[in-house]
Amino acid sequence: MRPWNRGFTLIELLVVIAIIAILAAMLFPVFARAREKAKETSCTSQLKQLGLALHMYAQDYDEQFPFDAYAGNPHPMLCTGLYPYVKNRNIFYCPSAQALEAGAQSTAYQGPVDSVINTDANWAAGNISYKYYSWYLQDPWAQTFTPRILTESSDADCWLMSDWFRKKCPVWPHKRDKAGGIIVLFLDGHVKFIGGEPVNSFK
Repeated sequence: MRPWNRGFTLIELLVVIAIIAILAAMLFPVFARAREKAKETSCTSQLKQLGLALHMYAQDYDEQFPFDAYAGNPHPMLCTGLYPYVKNRNIFYCPSAQALEAGAQSTAYQGPVDSVINTDANWAAGNISYKYYSWYLQDPWAQTFTPRILTESSDADCWLMSDWFRKKCPVWPHKRDKAGGIIVLFLDGHVKFIGGEPVNSFK
């Protein structure tokens, strides 16, 4: 009897390659969604930790949260004030920030990049990838000079922190079923995904 040593024919190889390509096309979106869900979960956890640190800070400073000049960067007072309570600068940077920055640069969008990644220079400058909503200078939306210095007595549904965003940015930090949005930390400590134009839901 002759030993079985026949290789694959070209047709068989093409069929196997086609099957692998079909499986890959089916699985890659699943992996991408799982990766994004993991980043969203990590971001939610980080904002909850920052919320706890903010309330611990307020307990030590007559129920007043730290404040900075604006909602956007830089946040030197926030970073300096909270670091002793968290001792980990990584939680100030959303894990989706780098992807957001790359996405903004890959579009036709000509505005500023809407995220900041974790580097020594950014940390030293107080540039983090979250917005913080206790400020003492110009309101970035109402264009007034009314301070918004939050305390433990402020409304529970006031935004305390959120992912970085701009009103017309084409790339959002997080996506759910193709809908973009951000994750928001509220003053009472709960964290929630906000879809659509965040500025329309801001409080």
